[in-house]
Amino acid sequence: MIKYELDLEEFMKNINIENKNFSQYEDIKGNYFELNTVQLLTRVDYLELGTEKIGEHGASEYEQALFTKKINNLDYNHKEIKKPVPKSEITGKDEDKFIITEKKTEIVEVWNVSNPYGAFKSFTNKKDALKLAKSINEKVKAVL
Repeated sequence: MIKYELDLEEFMKNINIENKNFSQYEDIKGNYFELNTVQLLTRVDYLELGTEKIGEHGASEYEQALFTKKINNLDYNHKEIKKPVPKSEITGKDEDKFIITEKKTEIVEVWNVSNPYGAFKSFTNKKDALKLAKSINEKVKAVL
């Protein structure tokens, strides 16, 4: 399993942009690879992760994202939203499974800035996430 840096800001510290076509990643562990410079461009994904347990002994979407290291462990904003669900989830009746209704549910708001290599940084607000993403993208686009 490759163990290069997955923290986006640390990942970018290990990047040397050679020109519009080629960049190199090299870290102190000895990981080294060439990549196409355009692959350094980042994106921002807004996530609404449910806090309700899935299944009898399962974890919530939020807990799963933390466990699988898809998001950072931060103090995120919790918010209640209405979500479309099969009515059978509420009534427990099999005949209601094709009826869609709304259910109030608590979610956690996360903004994830990431690149195609899986390096990411999570944020509790849109403003800071966009600031980092645009900063990295401007640096990359300056050589493209």
